[in-house]
Amino acid sequence: MTTVLVTGASGTIGSRLVHDLAAAGHDVRAAVRTAGRAAALGDLAALAVVADLDDPAAVDRAVAGCDQVVLIAANSERQVRQELTVIDAAERHGVAHLIKLSVGGPAPDAPLVLARDHYQAEQRLRAAGVPATVVRPGYVMQNLLQFAAWIEPDGTWRLPFGDGAMAMVDAVDVAAALAVLVESGPTTDQVWTGAESLTMSDAAGLLSEATGRTITYTDGDAEAFYQRYVADGHEPRYARDITVLYDQVVRAGWVAAVAPDLARVLGRAPRTFARFAAEHAAEFTAATPSRSR
Repeated sequence: MTTVLVTGASGTIGSRLVHDLAAAGHDVRAAVRTAGRAAALGDLAALAVVADLDDPAAVDRAVAGCDQVVLIAANSERQVRQELTVIDAAERHGVAHLIKLSVGGPAPDAPLVLARDHYQAEQRLRAAGVPATVVRPGYVMQNLLQFAAWIEPDGTWRLPFGDGAMAMVDAVDVAAALAVLVESGPTTDQVWTGAESLTMSDAAGLLSEATGRTITYTDGDAEAFYQRYVADGHEPRYARDITVLYDQVVRAGWVAAVAPDLARVLGRAPRTFARFAAEHAAEFTAATPSRSR
């Protein structure tokens, strides 16, 4: 039996991965920041181990005895330090395989702070000599759920994506493919996208079909988006980075390319946006405009 530590286990991808690995018979340690976050794991809450990534001693205890580590860290100003803490522990304990969830375009001069942070962590991972696989998912469909409440009463959905297309990927597929990599062991770095490239107008049309509600995408102002995103509770640095991602990177078409890696890992076609829209129709139907806090 393989013992696998999953960090970020209460998140969108991590919680699904914990269930997939447990169903496959692995001994799973689901690292959560606080005991209260274990509830996100539902019937597998007992698998949770409290290991705040800001606490090196707690991380060391969680990593000790693990065969593999899946490193998923939330985007924040502390992300680099947190990821280095996990990588250092994996090196000390001789972990046989570390899978790191990264982003597209990591580089020291990337336009996104997020991509520069991931570059630093990836460089440390290379230097550590831990057998590793770096995975770079495209834009995750579930990220759009946070904007469901931004749809106005008349169906207008104002976001600063322009006409840029995205090869969006479903978190369900990302988790399933991570579970496959746990089974297969270290491999070449991966770029995971969906099988189709859609604009936000395309996405709004598919959501309209799924919900029976007319949703019309309208290109929005970047600064207005930033202010509202901060008001919704996001760190200003992270909110600025996401604004740049949408208004510059997506708008310019830099995330439109479809990559074949995910389909190869899964052995099937990735899930479509239409399927995502059907499964989440209630959330886009019931949403009401969010209010600034």
